[in-house]
Amino acid sequence: MWLHGRVSAPLPYPLPDKWRLKAAKKLRRWHAALWTVVGAVFVWLAFASLLGGDFGLGILFTIVFAIIGLAMGVGFERTGAESGLPHLLNAVVLSDASERPPDSWIHFFRERGPGLWLTVCFAAVGLLGSVALGWAVVLSIAQGGGGPWSLVLTIPLLLGALVVALAGVIAIVLRWRHASFGRRPIGVSVARQGVVRYYLDGADLFPWEKIREVRPTVGAVDKSTGDFTPGIEIVLDESEPGPHERHYDIGGYESHAWLIYTAVRFWAEHPALREELSTTRAQKRITAWRDAMRGLSRVPAAPPPPSA
Repeated sequence: MWLHGRVSAPLPYPLPDKWRLKAAKKLRRWHAALWTVVGAVFVWLAFASLLGGDFGLGILFTIVFAIIGLAMGVGFERTGAESGLPHLLNAVVLSDASERPPDSWIHFFRERGPGLWLTVCFAAVGLLGSVALGWAVVLSIAQGGGGPWSLVLTIPLLLGALVVALAGVIAIVLRWRHASFGRRPIGVSVARQGVVRYYLDGADLFPWEKIREVRPTVGAVDKSTGDFTPGIEIVLDESEPGPHERHYDIGGYESHAWLIYTAVRFWAEHPALREELSTTRAQKRITAWRDAMRGLSRVPAAPPPPSA
């Protein structure tokens, strides 16, 4: 049904079990600000202690700062409130020009880069921790206090800080790569020929006629925050080589996982409607689904059932 140039499409599938349409627990600004100040205080104490020649306190404050920073990077990330739409674009943008893509135009659900909190916290902990622990190694050698045991303690910590720093730098690079289509993005597309999962160096193509079933999956549900890891399982025809069940995580995308799952399953189960794919008509149908999901996200959550 069409209304004023837009397709009116009710949601064909319910929200899968244990999935959330919005973040269950929002990040409070004062909470984030408080822990940021606490982390800054400990890194200041670490450098002050090391510059003052106190090896033990410097190491202790650095470890506490690292624990706080890493916990913030992981704990402050939130999933479940994504509301983006797929990009209707020419598939040549995602090809390496070595062969013709199966579809000219695709609906591309783009994967986001690493979260801002994770990127900033890992980079800060890695870089500042590496500097502090590097100075601690120099201090240990110069003072000679603690003997070889001080180096046995400090060098593994320094190596760990360098690993975290590398992870932070990689996260920064990945965020930059995801900020532009000038570099090949990662994600999932639906089009007339089938579903494609794009990687940096390749792609998995699943023609519609080879897909027998699309199932939602969920893992790593955090009871305290409501965060979850959504996924889809594509069940292929038994005549296909390799594993017949392909699992893909669809968390961390610009679009909500429910929208991605709905799009893949809907056109897998409705072959008569696949002709609208790769056109603005399918894009409007997906937009209608997204708008319906956004409307549901504004409805207050039902209270939990009373415990028996």
